[in-house]
Formats: sequence, C-alpha cells, structure tokens
Amino acid sequence: MYEELENFKVNLGKRIKALREERKLTQPELGALIDKDYQVLGRIENGRVNPSSFIVYQISLALKVTMNDIFDFSKLQK
Repeated sequence: MYEELENFKVNLGKRIKALREERKLTQPELGALIDKDYQVLGRIENGRVNPSSFIVYQISLALKVTMNDIFDFSKLQK
C-alpha cells in the first residue's frame, strides 16, 4: 500500500509538471494563479506530498484542463 501511494504521488507530480510546462508556465506563475507558494508546487511535482483534492481542482482550473486530464497517467513518458 505504501509503495502504491508513493507511485501515485510521483505520477501525479509528473503529470502536473508536464501540463504546466505544456502551457509554458513556471512554478511561480502557476502558484500565483492558485494562490500558493511555488515551493508547494515543487513539493507536489516532486512527489513529496499528496495534495488535497481541492488543490488539484485549483490546478486543473488554472491549467484549463479537466481533473481527468490531470489523473491520466497513461500520458506520462515511460
């Protein structure tokens, strides 16, 4: 179970980072859009924290994607 959670956090972070970079946003720019410090985004993107569903929702709105897009780990580079 622990390993599954760790893999989830890493994949979620990679997906958020990929979507942010596709939109040519920096961590500070995305952070400003969701009223969070860029360091919070860094921890999320590095898979060190499991963000609340509300933060993921805020990120999806800021990136103009659906929640499904964020959780679509099949789009990650292997």
